[in-house]
Amino acid sequence: MARHPQPLYLLQQCIRTDPGVLSHSGHIYPNGAFYVKYLMLVYGNEEIWGSLPDADLATLIGAVDAFNERLRASGELVDVQGLVTRARAVRMAGDTPVVTDGPYLEAKEYVGSYLVVDVDSEQRALEIARSYPGLRFGPGTGGGIEVWPLMTRDGADH
Repeated sequence: MARHPQPLYLLQQCIRTDPGVLSHSGHIYPNGAFYVKYLMLVYGNEEIWGSLPDADLATLIGAVDAFNERLRASGELVDVQGLVTRARAVRMAGDTPVVTDGPYLEAKEYVGSYLVVDVDSEQRALEIARSYPGLRFGPGTGGGIEVWPLMTRDGADH
């Protein structure tokens, strides 16, 4: 079966190539620059992060705070929050929505925080994700970042 491009991918291409189209976040900036919001899901391993010595954890938190402050100062950071507990998942079991203790009960990594950035390109969003301090903190600490473009129905800021 032939694989067709995702609708979101097609919309992104349209936004990047047609100067008459609004960006996902509804911004058209001078010189035709478009700014798109991206959700960055920060994954980590609770067991590994919880076992870090206090000094290492303090160093990491300081590095992440400085990272966030740089993004805030640049105007690219829309929101950043840590998540308190693991997610609950709601899925259909027959005709009944059932709540479980998360999407993947056996997963070792989970979403621990998120960022929303408003940037001019996917390349910039990926550059930000690659520079996240938690990725390089220490060998074997695990974790990663998923980068998701956000789309609004009405073009309004969200």
